Amino acid sequence: MKKVRTKLSLIVSAAFTLSFIGILPPQLMAKTSDIPVVETKYKTASDNAYTWLKTQQDSAKLDGTGLPSGMVDSFEDYWGPNLPKQISYTYDQGVAAIAFLLKGDTNRTKNVLTLMSKIQGSDGSWCNSYWNNNLSGQELIKNVGPGMWICLAVMNYEKITGDTSFHSMATKYIDWALQFQKPNGGISGGQTYASGVWQPVTWSGTEENIDAYAALKYFSSTTPDKSSVYESAQNRVKSFLDNIEWDNTNNRFHGGFKNDTQTVDPYVPLDVNPWGVMALSGASNPHNYASSLAYIENAKGNASGVGTLSNPKYVETLTAADNGKTMTLYDFDWESDNVPYSSDASMGLKGPDIWFEGSAFMSCAYYMQGNTSKADSIIDDIMKKQSTSSGESLGGIPYSLMGTNNNYWHMAQENCVSSTGWFIIASSRWNPFTGEYLNSAIPTPTPTPVDTSYGVTKTGDNSAVIWFSPSPSAAWADVHYVVNSQNQLNYRMTYNSIQNRWEQNVTGLKAGDTIKYSFTYWQTAATDSPSYNYTF
Repeated sequence: MKKVRTKLSLIVSAAFTLSFIGILPPQLMAKTSDIPVVETKYKTASDNAYTWLKTQQDSAKLDGTGLPSGMVDSFEDYWGPNLPKQISYTYDQGVAAIAFLLKGDTNRTKNVLTLMSKIQGSDGSWCNSYWNNNLSGQELIKNVGPGMWICLAVMNYEKITGDTSFHSMATKYIDWALQFQKPNGGISGGQTYASGVWQPVTWSGTEENIDAYAALKYFSSTTPDKSSVYESAQNRVKSFLDNIEWDNTNNRFHGGFKNDTQTVDPYVPLDVNPWGVMALSGASNPHNYASSLAYIENAKGNASGVGTLSNPKYVETLTAADNGKTMTLYDFDWESDNVPYSSDASMGLKGPDIWFEGSAFMSCAYYMQGNTSKADSIIDDIMKKQSTSSGESLGGIPYSLMGTNNNYWHMAQENCVSSTGWFIIASSRWNPFTGEYLNSAIPTPTPTPVDTSYGVTKTGDNSAVIWFSPSPSAAWADVHYVVNSQNQLNYRMTYNSIQNRWEQNVTGLKAGDTIKYSFTYWQTAATDSPSYNYTF
């Protein structure tokens, strides 16, 4: 998984590049009520992050054309003055596509997904990264996880817009990935081109199988002709995660599995734990995956307080050299090797660090558990390194604070798509593994004003409309509702100027169904209503 920048062109020919120019997709006419725009106290910071992501997409231009490719440049990094590195990681494209959705920008999401459909290999695969100036493969490895994030972006896109244009692109990738499923249920990491030919890798990553589980769960329910195959694969992946990758002794996930030696990978990266909370909660689980959050907090290192493989340490309190701000956030893994931080490359850049992308994962996981104060404190500290400089850096968030090695790759200190995109996801209270809002403690509601009216009106044998008419009038209104005991749904409502009220249609109802609903609306600030009940 080390990010080796190898400039070798494959997959995309010059003829394709020329044919692609000029066919960037038109703006998608999505229904406003289906776009889950979340207004929180982090709106300004989230808007700035969105501005940075737009700049990164607009700057990724095809050679000789001056036209944006549709990809998002992964890092704000340069070979030298005015020489951007122009590398776009596949995983980052999925994260950016979801972040654009959460800002209501379906056009940019569709640009990303359209581009990914054009460069998808004939076998369904993607490389880990591409040169965004010519769309050729950059990191010649086809790990399963990055492509699964394109599938998750398609899932989020479909659930928010209802547009299934990219469904077959996602299932084509899943079909490619399933060839690597092992007898123990885990899907191995894919293929590498290191020896000059494509060869399978020998490991199965927990992270990548969590991605695959979430994708298989959605696409098995939305692809009838593949339903049984995907459901079987999903159940086998779940068994792998439950029975092989979960560490019952420490209450956390292992990093992966070595198929060549049939042994568990001893590495314990942070991300598999909050991702497990987000992707697996609500499933039929034999373990309490949320207990891994306590493991992370309580991993204090060795007797000297230094993280090692046998005594990990994830929580670090460090001070940024550029602005003097101190923050308590999370490192990628345990690796300090009993030495203080050093920028001397001969020491392998060991030492404590802060991983901003991974810290955003933790915020999501805590919010999902109802610990809003902890989730917010993490976001507050991430914001201490969000760029406030005017120009192209505005809103960007770096990959890491200190730039250490995390045992897989050197963590960059430049602003990046993964940290910035996940900041939007975390501050939006969104779960990209399910395409729904994170579950959280119900906020203390504001009493409904006397002149405000609301209700549910039956509109057909199987349909109803939830409506809301606040006084004074609101700039926007969101509805949050649960039918029976199903998952909560959240939508930006549509304003009916004839009825002078906000509305959201609900279909698929039957006699006796109960709807529990509430509203969030903006008058002079975001306000939450109490919850109400209706029986159809």
